[in-house]
Amino acid sequence: MRLPDGAASRALLIGTADYAHLPKVPASLKNALALQAALQRHAGLPEEHCRILLDAPGLPAVGRAVAAATAEADDLLLVYYSGHGFIGPDDKLYLTLPQTSESLLPWTGIPFEFLHDALRNAPASTRVLILDCCYSGRATETLGAEERTILGQIRIGGTFTLTSSPANSVSYAPKGSAHTAFTGALLDLLESGSADAGELLTLHDLYMGLTRTARERGLPLPQRLGTHTADMLSLARNRYHDKRSSSVDVSIPASAPAGYFAARADDPPVVTADEVYEVLFHTVSNVVGYNESEVDDFLDKVILALRQPVAGPQLMLPEDIRNARFSTTGPKQAEVPGVVTRRPTTGYDEGEVDVFLDRVELEFERRRSLNEQLGRAV
Repeated sequence: MRLPDGAASRALLIGTADYAHLPKVPASLKNALALQAALQRHAGLPEEHCRILLDAPGLPAVGRAVAAATAEADDLLLVYYSGHGFIGPDDKLYLTLPQTSESLLPWTGIPFEFLHDALRNAPASTRVLILDCCYSGRATETLGAEERTILGQIRIGGTFTLTSSPANSVSYAPKGSAHTAFTGALLDLLESGSADAGELLTLHDLYMGLTRTARERGLPLPQRLGTHTADMLSLARNRYHDKRSSSVDVSIPASAPAGYFAARADDPPVVTADEVYEVLFHTVSNVVGYNESEVDDFLDKVILALRQPVAGPQLMLPEDIRNARFSTTGPKQAEVPGVVTRRPTTGYDEGEVDVFLDRVELEFERRRSLNEQLGRAV
């Protein structure tokens, strides 16, 4: 694994803090400035390649900035937004600008689809979208359902979407805090690192760390949609190991096991065996999906593992869930000299399966954490 190539990467940090018709979000300014500094220090992006667009005067200004970033990025393209988010009369997500009003949302906001399409068509090898706004989880629903026909192509290219809250939840900006809860936790991870990760912080590490923090603080759980490929891409150096090697870290004991603060004995399970048994995924036709029998067989193993006692040896580990691979279904033909074979034309919706397996992985992370605190091997 490697860090992004700073010369070939671009980050665009969009923040709306000052509103004419909506409550102000002063934390958006500090969010963008602090994230810019963190990406420069820990991801290796030079200042000129990590741009801030604050209180854009209108949609064209956003479009120009997004177009410039997407055209220039060959390695990593990261787009971040902080501000209000609303669901419009068409039941779609809109990000907001200083002149946005709820009554004229489609005319004064940023349709999420615009950002989605820009990322989809960008030449960058890795595309990351981070949304810190109310109802931002609707972005993963759009990518996972409405855009099924192109989801397979996006996954190959490596697109990762990280949002601050589920589609039916609000995000939090603690009163008196310099940053919103979600971006503040992200900055903490970038600045302090994670005991659970290696020398480099992957997108997966960031998601898992943000989820643990949200659970501990009673905040909305972040959501993600990404491919296994994009999930494991590195974004920054892991400062936790730097601190341990220099004996400076006083916030976490050097003897603390991985996941030390991740779970408590009275935490409810993230997902149960019964929930896995009862889960139903949508079947998609003539677009890329996951092989249904392979997914079903894997979930049977998950059910057996979840029926084991929480304390003691476990039949499955978080890595088993994270590294799960399924063959894909869809309309394309795989040609072999003299033979033409067809993949099945129906399969499970990839986005739904991935999001559900995220929950399963978190449950095995919880079990590992509890066993490590008890001094047991898993």
